[in-house]
Amino acid sequence: MKIYRVLISAALLVLCSAMLCSCGFYTRDTQNDEEDICTISFGYWDIDSMQNASSPDGITQYLEKKFGFRACAQSFNWSTYKQQYQILAATGDLPDVFTTVLLSSNDADDTALFNQMVDTRAIRPLPDDLSDYPNLERLFSEYNYLQHADGNFYAIPHPLFTETILSSSDAALLVRRDWMNALGIDDPQTMEEFINMVSAFASQDPDGNGIDDTAGYNVNSLAALGKWVMLGIAPECNVYSWIQASDGTYCPAWMTEDFRNVVTAYRDLYASGGLDPDFYAKNPSAVVDDFVSGRLGALEYKSSASALAELKDLWDSKNELPFADCVDVLPIFPAPDGIRYSNSSNTFWSETYISASVSDEEMDIILRLMDYLLSEEGIALYSQGIEGIDYTVSEDGTPVSLITDQNAPHVMALLKKYPSVELWSNIANCGWDASHFEDTPITRFLYGEDCVKLAKKSLDFCRNHTVQVQRPYAFLTFPKESSSYGTNAFQSFIQCIIGGNDPLSMWDASLDSLRSQGLESYVQRQNQLYMDFRTIRGHM
Repeated sequence: MKIYRVLISAALLVLCSAMLCSCGFYTRDTQNDEEDICTISFGYWDIDSMQNASSPDGITQYLEKKFGFRACAQSFNWSTYKQQYQILAATGDLPDVFTTVLLSSNDADDTALFNQMVDTRAIRPLPDDLSDYPNLERLFSEYNYLQHADGNFYAIPHPLFTETILSSSDAALLVRRDWMNALGIDDPQTMEEFINMVSAFASQDPDGNGIDDTAGYNVNSLAALGKWVMLGIAPECNVYSWIQASDGTYCPAWMTEDFRNVVTAYRDLYASGGLDPDFYAKNPSAVVDDFVSGRLGALEYKSSASALAELKDLWDSKNELPFADCVDVLPIFPAPDGIRYSNSSNTFWSETYISASVSDEEMDIILRLMDYLLSEEGIALYSQGIEGIDYTVSEDGTPVSLITDQNAPHVMALLKKYPSVELWSNIANCGWDASHFEDTPITRFLYGEDCVKLAKKSLDFCRNHTVQVQRPYAFLTFPKESSSYGTNAFQSFIQCIIGGNDPLSMWDASLDSLRSQGLESYVQRQNQLYMDFRTIRGHM
């Protein structure tokens, strides 16, 4: 096992080293460029198209000229980025600016890595005075609880939604409504009815092609397994996070009695054939491809208009059947207490950090760039493009795309034209408000009529018919000790789903094993650390 880990680490180091050398469009001849313009590297997920481009696209060129720098894109794979950043932090080779999930993570290892990066001075704190960057200053006034115990801010948070109910869109179930109609299935009102529906998708030829080629239910990301389904079983458990007990202490959701019901339900799902038999082996892109290619009937996904626009773009490339005629958002069924719950998420997800290797001059450029991307002008640039080139405004004030026809979402056409939009629209953002879920000329222009209508329908249902899950966010975002308990518990959960023995007996044995390794004392220490953390913050 030790040799295996060494080989993996070595492979990742080679991968990281190769990645550091591949700032694609900066292999071009730069002899005519100004020598005093600095190159700033940006790390983000899956920006291979930007990294491998022979030259920067128009949006990047605009930003480079405006702020006086050259951008170097470094693409990180979602499956391995955590290990990559750990290695790069240890070797002092972090990108100048990079986005990752540390403080907004449910995983204690991630918050522990944040502490490690601070302690080893791998990342730079932001200046005490942010008055030259008013949009950043405003952002931190809303997230002052992210101030580290040393008094500095390190993480630039990425706000999600201005209203908590909007985060219900983070956990949605997309369903083949045409398959439901073909099989005479109504919206399920219990977990049992849900299992019956997805098992019918897998076994009753819902597409009518006479071939056994369909699966019932799967999730876009294995780590988020049950984010929607668990709302109808054990709502507080749906993100495997920590919950607050009646005595005011905190413990992992998977340690609760309610999670036993989740274990039983998912074994039933798997045994019925309703859960894709290969759910634990497929990567997110393969699962999404199953859905858009007609091999999957129910997909745990998101229901924001932007997420749906991305899915519809894939759908249209694979199907002649109209997206709107086939795809719907399923309303959540009631939990055992008779209440319908909707998801709630942290007010921010993922954060941007600045490497300690960045000079003061580079720091100023980075902060001015980040401040711009949070401004109305910056938002318009990466969401609409360049006026007169990518869009125009009609006499009635309605934007009209110049790079796509009226049936395609402008945001997808813009991303295809300018791959760097994936970076610039995400490395700094100020969150979405309810207007992004309303059916308006601007949202239709950006996301397309079908996606806007579906997003609004889903939000309206959650707003009017559900109660949002309450979470102890102050506890969730404070840095905890690193541990393998959460990872081991999740792996045990998967084994209980696919195993052959009684699932609850398997689960109890797994918990007993974790307790023998010190789980209870670990939980007690995190509670004490949080109390100490609050005491320190109270004296700051």
